[in-house]
Amino acid sequence: MKQYLIIFLLFLVFFPLFSQQDELDSLEALLDNPENEKVKVELLNQITFILRERNLSRALELGNEAETLALELQDSIQIARAKGNLGWIYYRLGIWDKAFRYSRDAYLIGLGQSDEREVAMTLNNLGAIYYQQTNYEEAIRKFKEAYQIGEKLNDPYITIRSLNNIALNYSKTPMLDSAMYFAKEAIKVNQAAGSIYFTSFTNRVIGDIYLAQGEIQKAINTYENALTAASHQRLSSFESSVLHRLGKAYYLNGNVEKALELLLRGKNIALENGFQDELANTLKNLVLVYDEMGDISKAYEYLSQYTELSNVLDEKSDKDRLSLIQGMFEVEKSDAEVKYLRSENQLQDLRLKNFRLLIFIISIAILLLGGLLLRLYMLNKKTKEINRDLVFKQEKVNQQKLTLEKQSLELDKSNQLKNKLFSILGHDLKSPVSQLQSVLSLVNTHELTPEEFATISHILKRNVDSLYVVLDNILSWSKSQMEGFNVQLSPVTLSSVVQPCMDLLQNQAEAKELSINISLDTEEKVWADPDLLQVIVRNILSNAIKFSKKGSNIEIRSFTEGKIVNLEIQDYGLGMPAKIIKSFQNETFTILDSSPGTDKEKGTGLGLSISREFMSLMGGDLTFESEKGKGTKAVMKMKVVQVLVGSKKRIQSKERNN
Repeated sequence: MKQYLIIFLLFLVFFPLFSQQDELDSLEALLDNPENEKVKVELLNQITFILRERNLSRALELGNEAETLALELQDSIQIARAKGNLGWIYYRLGIWDKAFRYSRDAYLIGLGQSDEREVAMTLNNLGAIYYQQTNYEEAIRKFKEAYQIGEKLNDPYITIRSLNNIALNYSKTPMLDSAMYFAKEAIKVNQAAGSIYFTSFTNRVIGDIYLAQGEIQKAINTYENALTAASHQRLSSFESSVLHRLGKAYYLNGNVEKALELLLRGKNIALENGFQDELANTLKNLVLVYDEMGDISKAYEYLSQYTELSNVLDEKSDKDRLSLIQGMFEVEKSDAEVKYLRSENQLQDLRLKNFRLLIFIISIAILLLGGLLLRLYMLNKKTKEINRDLVFKQEKVNQQKLTLEKQSLELDKSNQLKNKLFSILGHDLKSPVSQLQSVLSLVNTHELTPEEFATISHILKRNVDSLYVVLDNILSWSKSQMEGFNVQLSPVTLSSVVQPCMDLLQNQAEAKELSINISLDTEEKVWADPDLLQVIVRNILSNAIKFSKKGSNIEIRSFTEGKIVNLEIQDYGLGMPAKIIKSFQNETFTILDSSPGTDKEKGTGLGLSISREFMSLMGGDLTFESEKGKGTKAVMKMKVVQVLVGSKKRIQSKERNN
């Protein structure tokens, strides 16, 4: 009897794999001799969907082939399918910017084609990306929208997947009751549909909830069910993720021997398959177990491994998140550029497109209003919860008064800086965008002819370049404020930094009829981060143009003094007030009030702040010499890259702090 029971359990676990494998074999057999190209692209997308959780490299290959063929056939539905699959594959590969681009494209195409199933699938993709950004509120919003579509279509796969994702995101917040509700809903839908979609995943989420609530034995039972439950997917990464959770639960329950057995098993799986996140969690729990067992040497060994791996993963996570943010920004930027080019090339079709544009704007406004109302509702709900919590903790306030007063002073200083920056940005960014909006409005209503538009296009270009400098300064300043911001020093030639700055600011200089003379007399390379040095040079050169009188000169020169390279930018404009130079030399120097230029140009006041901060980070020095009405000279001092005799290795002649 016991043997039959074991055989039955094994059948429940592996039957989904056999079924999917049979389906995969059948589809690949049809792919060898498809009826036509349309059938082939449909088969490619179906096979890619099956493989995208099992064989990423093969799925990526077939997904790219499906996208190429769908584009050739101009089949919008299959294009959306291919892009949706590729979005999920890139998400699994950790390439989040591409995952966002492909998923976003699939979502927009699905909306355009009224393909609700693809819309729901890509909403799950986008929700997963927001989950990686720890933006659980936005992720839950995406998953709930996908869940509603799944219910409308009566599609158990989409419905259960969305419910599980909603439960997972709620489990990362204090709202554990909501997490449990949606997880149990997923089980109900599974049972009602007679399906086995994501049952193991659902049990893992419920186990996490029990563990967070301190119900250790329930968590253990649920995790063990997750390892044995029948599911349409059986992945090594999932097994590894459950094992370190189950090991921790046994540790918390006092059974360190069982915990050690499970954690070592999970460690081996993670090492064999390269699951770094699961390995990090396993190592952290092994430290606790060995410490509890009194094996300090083993605990220290695993602590060292965990610390090293955790640092690597944190650095990768920061880079991936920054890459995703930049990717989202570039998508929005490229969309704006495409709209601008289309407005130039399709002036004859504007009347027809005006109606469509109006509908589009109204739709966006409705969506934004809905999002704003939902956000206000959530803020109001959160405010009420905070107020109730404050009443409960009133007695503790007196005990923490001294600490809170200190924190209040720091927060007030931070808020003043933030409010000042937001005030500057809100005022200075509005002007160029407003000008561009006004001109495009005139073009759309035929009140501005192409010839008239051509006469002012260079002004628009100059304003957009100025806006780019402001936005780049904001991004650079924001990065410098992020924890873990690193400077990458390398040998850099001054010409490779100065020339891109000249290219970007050439229009501004020409608008004021300025003559810029460049005399880089040194061929020495300096130790610098090329990106940060370019930000510094661009800001100083931009200020020189801003405060120069029309028709005057700007000189850029360099020379070597011993082991120091001097890069000077001299203008003959208004000069810097003495109070600004004095403030710049002060250790507490931060964001200054921006002064208008000779043509009433405006700025954010960030330029000098980030220039001094970045130069200090690179071990260099930045000073200013100025006389009111006669101009300003900015002097950047950087260390020369030394070359040892008989060696090609470049080193710095002295330590950075010398």
